[in-house]
Amino acid sequence: MIRSTTLRFIAVSAIVLTVTHTTVASDPMTRSEAIKIIDSRGADPVSGIWRFGNEGATVAILPAPASSTHFEIYLLDSPDMSVIPGDMIGSAVSTGETGIFDAEMFSRQLLREKRQRFIMTLGRDGHLGFKSYKKGRQISLLRFIPYLFRVSIKSYDTRPESVDGAVKIYPDNHPSSPTLL
Repeated sequence: MIRSTTLRFIAVSAIVLTVTHTTVASDPMTRSEAIKIIDSRGADPVSGIWRFGNEGATVAILPAPASSTHFEIYLLDSPDMSVIPGDMIGSAVSTGETGIFDAEMFSRQLLREKRQRFIMTLGRDGHLGFKSYKKGRQISLLRFIPYLFRVSIKSYDTRPESVDGAVKIYPDNHPSSPTLL
């Protein structure tokens, strides 16, 4: 005999799953849909279709509905086959400084979700630069073992900052002008 609490749990779980499935399951974003949204909502400097140089991925940064400071980031194309094109992969918020955005990108792998935070900087030349940062607390319990961990290992990275970035491919910010020879 099944207990009434078990039946209630199953009923509530079924309702939550159907509501979650209907709200989360939406049509994937396509390049043509992104272009329609960009053209209909006006020209914002960060809105557009961007291509990452180091990975070759193409993303669409679109203004969030009914907001002028929030943006949604969708993956349109990627050489990485584990990521589904058309999914929302992040969001960005305008900061107090012009051309600087606080962004968060995430990826779903099996049952885990990995999040990474960035500061996006829109350059005067039309490039979008990314600097990652971490926010949180960390407790090191190794300090309680005094003699074993006296020697510490440090890692370093000589790669310059702000080389990770994207180039805008739609809409083109540079007006066509004749080239003088």
